[in-house]
Amino acid sequence: MRSVVAEFRLPADPEATQRFGRWLGAHLRAGDVVGLVGQLGAGKTTLVRGLAAGLGCEDADAVASPTYLLVVEHPGPVPLLHADAYLPDKLRGFLDDGGLDYLLDARAVTVVEWADLVHKYLPESTLWIHLHLEPDAGRRVLVQRTEGDGFAWIDAAPKMGFGD
Repeated sequence: MRSVVAEFRLPADPEATQRFGRWLGAHLRAGDVVGLVGQLGAGKTTLVRGLAAGLGCEDADAVASPTYLLVVEHPGPVPLLHADAYLPDKLRGFLDDGGLDYLLDARAVTVVEWADLVHKYLPESTLWIHLHLEPDAGRRVLVQRTEGDGFAWIDAAPKMGFGD
């Protein structure tokens, strides 16, 4: 059962979202799965760009939304598999046709944008990050994980200064 382990705010500055992503990427390990949830413009792809930098991916600045490509692999010491479920029927078809084995490669970190649309395909141990745009143009971030999933380090995230 998932529980909220962190809730905090990021300023509207996209660099703060990237800093949070870099911090995440520096802590993630091969085999980890991250599910991103948030409306259009909430900062999901910006967060993934920072996450790729934190993982040490070769060209983190090239990270873009993979909506029409479904899954993009970003090489690095630990590869990043960046998927998008904005078109859920298209991604579901890919996953049903054997793509799930590729997407959940234990040698890579997998990040799925719009993950709530394909949640049944993701492991119970998925780290869930919900991004919400706030009226003051900032972002509220909710992080959920399951007990014993290996993401205990996330509990320190609210104490970090991502807005600085």
